[in-house]
Amino acid sequence: MSFFHLRTIPGNTWPPIPGNEISQLWAMYLELERTQWLDPAEIEQAQLAQVRTLLAHCVENVPYYREQWKATGMTVGDIKTMADFRRIPILQRRIYQEQFPNLLAQKLPAGTKHTTKLRTSGTSGMPIQVLQTNLVNLWWFAFHLRDFQWCDFDPRGTVAAIRTITTTDVDRRLVMEGVELPYWGEQLHQVVENGLAYAMDIDQEPRRQLDWLRRVQPNYVISYPPNLEYLASLLQEAGERLPGLRAIQTIAETLTDETRQRIEEGFGVPVRNTYSCVEAGYLASPCPAGHGLHVHAENVLFELLDEADQPCGPGETGRVVLTTLHNFLAPFIRYEILDGATLGAGRCPCGRGLPLLTQVLGKRRHQFRLPGGRRKDSGFLVRQMRKLGGYRQHQIIQRALDHVVVRLVPDREWSPEHPARVVKWVQEYFEAPVRVTVETVERLPMTPAGKIQDVQIDFSEDAE
Repeated sequence: MSFFHLRTIPGNTWPPIPGNEISQLWAMYLELERTQWLDPAEIEQAQLAQVRTLLAHCVENVPYYREQWKATGMTVGDIKTMADFRRIPILQRRIYQEQFPNLLAQKLPAGTKHTTKLRTSGTSGMPIQVLQTNLVNLWWFAFHLRDFQWCDFDPRGTVAAIRTITTTDVDRRLVMEGVELPYWGEQLHQVVENGLAYAMDIDQEPRRQLDWLRRVQPNYVISYPPNLEYLASLLQEAGERLPGLRAIQTIAETLTDETRQRIEEGFGVPVRNTYSCVEAGYLASPCPAGHGLHVHAENVLFELLDEADQPCGPGETGRVVLTTLHNFLAPFIRYEILDGATLGAGRCPCGRGLPLLTQVLGKRRHQFRLPGGRRKDSGFLVRQMRKLGGYRQHQIIQRALDHVVVRLVPDREWSPEHPARVVKWVQEYFEAPVRVTVETVERLPMTPAGKIQDVQIDFSEDAE
């Protein structure tokens, strides 16, 4: 039995029949219900078959890949195993940015047309454009349905989304206060029954966000992990919960185990984490049996590679390299997205044959520059800061080799002793008596995409 309640055409009640405009989408979703149970070897061979179709198109119609392919000395038919596939060079984000015009197809398959243009948030410092087609849009939405099902989000309930909302100036004033929508989304409304939706811009002050959530009383909340963590701390301080709330979904940013725990403790409901990106859409969603995140292998060929560009084994953490299987307009073939993830051990106990991730690390963190000339990964200091307590959010900025600024949004447990502990930890991490400026603020600045950069390297204000 389907998780969703399918909308039907006028004059028909049961069994439901999808309208012409959504019949293809519904068929795609139902096919995903089948393919998730295939044996991993079957899935891999099906992916390689789609890769051969994509490569044949690229060699014929995409200038960049046409030249790259000549250099490999292979034919498309030679791609029979993953070892064969890995002979194709990795595409770096910098190259994609520089070669963008040559990465666009000069001709598309029959029935395929350009529809939308997106842009990445630029967290990596290298924003890129992403062009999509009608087929990409259909697959994107089919995986959207699967994600809701795996997260156990019933669209007949109500949802509140707090995220970056791009609008006109007039509309922006409305979304800052929160708006009510008749359904979760126009496309979703065409396919399945769904309830009311509420939306608010992430720029709104967190206490006003919480007041709004108290008023609308949603069944589900969707937002970014740092924002949800802040709201959770406010709920804990008030000693209250949101009646009727069933689950939370985090999007757009990395969800650490510590942040998940804080959100679940504050809201008192489970947190579902979805892994996606602008370049490919849905990458992985929570295993319904709770074993990690299943890669949407029908959407992307997902590689985890070590520093020698060799595939990672079970339990190993590596670099994420993606191949989008259905974008024939602006293909991403062996594209390094600058994320890290950890591979699960063997086939998932739930029975699905899709690859399993046990951890998604997101963008690789900056490396601080130490006074002695060495570089040091910022991850250790970030984890140390998490142990401090007394604050809701933090941001660490290296202004110079000997100057670090730590911004913190304090909570009610903040004390006069906290700044001294911050200074001590930072100096121990930098292995030198660097100057540490501790600033307490009401709210941390966000990027245009509504994200908080918890680590920055910015030498523009201080001289080295």
